[in-house]
Amino acid sequence: MTRKCLISSLLLIILATGSLSAQAYFQYMGLDPQLKHSARSTSLGGNSLALEQDPVAGLHNPAALYARVNALRVYGNLNMVSYTERRAFPVQDSFGDYLAENDYVSSRFQKLEGDLAVYYSQEGFSASGGWFTLENMNYSYQEEIRSDLGSGAYVRDPLAGYHKVLFGGLMHGLNLALAHDIGERIALGYGYTHLFGSFFEEGYGVIPILNDPKLSSSDTTYFPANPLKGSGANVNLGITAKISDRLQAGLHAELAGVWSLEGTHILAGMDSSLMLPAYSVDTDSAYKAVIDRPNTYSLSVRYIPANELKTVLYAQLDLTGWKSYAAGYFDSADSLISLFEPAYAPSWAIRAGVEHVFFTGMPFRFGFSYEKNPMSNEMNRSTIYAGSGWISDELTVDIGLALYQNMYHYSDLFPVEDEVRATLDKVKESGIRINMSVSYAF
Repeated sequence: MTRKCLISSLLLIILATGSLSAQAYFQYMGLDPQLKHSARSTSLGGNSLALEQDPVAGLHNPAALYARVNALRVYGNLNMVSYTERRAFPVQDSFGDYLAENDYVSSRFQKLEGDLAVYYSQEGFSASGGWFTLENMNYSYQEEIRSDLGSGAYVRDPLAGYHKVLFGGLMHGLNLALAHDIGERIALGYGYTHLFGSFFEEGYGVIPILNDPKLSSSDTTYFPANPLKGSGANVNLGITAKISDRLQAGLHAELAGVWSLEGTHILAGMDSSLMLPAYSVDTDSAYKAVIDRPNTYSLSVRYIPANELKTVLYAQLDLTGWKSYAAGYFDSADSLISLFEPAYAPSWAIRAGVEHVFFTGMPFRFGFSYEKNPMSNEMNRSTIYAGSGWISDELTVDIGLALYQNMYHYSDLFPVEDEVRATLDKVKESGIRINMSVSYAF
């Protein structure tokens, strides 16, 4: 396949699909944060050493910024999402035997995010600054409600309304990072990110669309709200060491700090029957949520085998201290109203990738990751990655693709009164993430 055909095929995939967010129902209160990567690092499984001279390194291992060259580059990232969530419960016969699964909800939505950053380097230090969209917390659940209007009505199964859950919001970050060398083989890096929130939206409840006395309610019970603002900060520290001409290692820490959200009506807590998080709604009061987010520590390696064709191998281990996660909710008098402190066990992730460069200079990248979920082993997820790139003089274009599927059990978000289900519902998630990164050197 020629370079032109490969790039064209990847662009068609971008236009047809988008990107993914896992366990999206839990993401709104920081229970499933997503990592920001460039297209190249995405296609290599999310390895921080694949971010050399890339401003995104300031969000992971800022030491990867360092290069002993004079350079000025402008970077842009475009991240696209296509996400599908299906919820089903088993259908049983009169003897209680399994017959099939009934999908009663299928939600699909897309996300589009952009980043812009600049990189500068000269002998002795490298620096970067950029504006990034770090998390997209949009989630939409809409379940149809059917109603029987009685024997006098011709329509047997009229649509009466919707059960609806809506979360929305973007977490942006203004990142500044600096890296410098210590001797010939070691580099240190420092990064600081100030977090901003925007476009927050909350909604939960029932929306009847037929005004009929036979319905349980002729008025909407849907509760919408728009929190005022969110803010927080991250600190990233890192070191890279060139062990040999073929082997490089990196160590970095993300000190996540505290994230606050003002004016929320959605409170996170624990469902004791599931031992999983659940949301509750307070329609009368708005609260300030203060979330103590977990720190992440990572060890990464890069190895260049002695191949005739250039090949680079990547591996990384991430450890996240979820035991320190907590979410507190405060009223207008700064009194603690609710504390969600699940004391989750630390989680880990293994990432691996390989980059093979053909004689034409066209790279092919492939990656894999396995992530241990702190909430439940059932939510552990595997992701596969692929990508390529193109270089023409000062312009570089990279494309990364991530594919994911997952399934876990959860209770009905809007249970029917007095209904008894033998098993929990199945929540099946799937999606695709596309990253496109463009850089230009002056």
